Amino acid sequence: MASVRRVAALYPQEVLLTASSSSSQRGALYVLDPASSLQTPLLHLKGVTHAAPQGVSFVTSATHAAHDAGTSGLVAAMESDKAIVSVYSWQRDQPVARLVLPQKMQCLALSPCGTFLAAGSPEGRLCVWDVGTGALLTSLEVHYRAVTVLRWTPDSAALITASEDARVCVWSVPALFHVTDLAGTGTGTLPTPYATFSDHTLPVTDLAVAPGAFPAASRVWSASLDGTVKLWDVSARRLVSTFVVDEPVHHLALDPLERFLFVNAAQGVRRVDLYEPQGGPARGGGGAAGKSVPVSEAPRVSVPDTVTALALSHSSSHAALGTRSGAIYLVDVLTLQTVRVLQAGGSLAKAAAPTPVTFIGALLRPVDLMSHLPMHSAKRSGARHEADACGSAYVQSLPLRAVATQLARTIQPPLHAPHTLLRVGAAPASSAASVQRWLSLGHSHDTAASLPDVPFKIEERTMTTSPGDVAALRADVSALQAQVQRAKALNDDMWQRLVQLRAGATAT
Repeated sequence: MASVRRVAALYPQEVLLTASSSSSQRGALYVLDPASSLQTPLLHLKGVTHAAPQGVSFVTSATHAAHDAGTSGLVAAMESDKAIVSVYSWQRDQPVARLVLPQKMQCLALSPCGTFLAAGSPEGRLCVWDVGTGALLTSLEVHYRAVTVLRWTPDSAALITASEDARVCVWSVPALFHVTDLAGTGTGTLPTPYATFSDHTLPVTDLAVAPGAFPAASRVWSASLDGTVKLWDVSARRLVSTFVVDEPVHHLALDPLERFLFVNAAQGVRRVDLYEPQGGPARGGGGAAGKSVPVSEAPRVSVPDTVTALALSHSSSHAALGTRSGAIYLVDVLTLQTVRVLQAGGSLAKAAAPTPVTFIGALLRPVDLMSHLPMHSAKRSGARHEADACGSAYVQSLPLRAVATQLARTIQPPLHAPHTLLRVGAAPASSAASVQRWLSLGHSHDTAASLPDVPFKIEERTMTTSPGDVAALRADVSALQAQVQRAKALNDDMWQRLVQLRAGATAT
């Protein structure tokens, strides 16, 4: 048993981020440990009452790259009945920022890099902000009807939008960040999608993006109320496969290796195997030619309640099914048997009536999770009990990402701020010869004796320099000229050596 524990310690544990809400009960955001025997949430993110079903997104913490010590992750939760987004860090249970949207939105998504926040409106408009500055990067009509789902590619290079108009659009980030105003007008032509998929006949309800760089290795899965799940090749801009479920599909969860997928249809959750048994060929294909694969006989998961949220664990070993009663069923993906039942709010949900689970996300346990941050024992040993009570004092944490205090409502075009030209000397800036003569002072005679006392002209305001400032500037000019002379001598020496080397080689 000890060896098993040592091996298990090599693999990080997973946690579940869950959201629950209803029209009659206040909901909340919880971080649950599916492997713990306790029913107490690891973290209760306070301040969200009614999280939208497609209004929760998160970014994991990074321990490299952007900062020497890493950066903390983010959680964004949008209210379903208000134009407000609450942004959290894994290190605290209170919002880092509460952002007011220009209008009530229907879905949102944080980019995997944590830089962009995208939101879709019931009217079909897409808005993308910079999380750190709050600048509105784009705002344009991308669909004819409400935007239902937003997904980023893993490399944050493209954004996929789905809508009630039965279309799926893929937007390249460089093309998307075209300068437009809220009326959809701007310089040049409006952005156009990299690819548009319109084979569905009813609203698209969910999307899944397979791992891979955009656009060469990007593959998108879409689920619709028309009872089909479709696979699209983004690079080729074509339909690859169509799987017919024969009933409306509400949620979709994809194995990263694309071995199987789970679909939540009207009659329950099913596992759709994408390969034939005993190592057979892949199923599907021929979708562009009108061929489809019926999966109505796919094995079902037996859950005694209506499933309202669906997610696969990080290792794809279990599926988490959120239900209308607030329970979360952990199901083994091979046997389809329930191995454990959790409550979305843990022991905190027992005192109140359960609310439906509207979102489930699986991720590796953040290293800076509030309830598991290491405590400072030195000089704070007497405060350990107090720190344990509050859960956020005297801790070693990762630096927080920059989060704006408000979101802009209009687009500011690049380089919109006027530039100020700094003019040195009394001569006009257009006189290149005078500038060259001033820079070349001191080559033929003493710089200090020949440099005139001239005023600085900055933004049409004239101020006379003091003798001390002039002396410091003369010293800087002399030092720069000496460095230029040394660099020129070194360059001449290298050139002479190169010429001699080439000449010797030619003579030989």
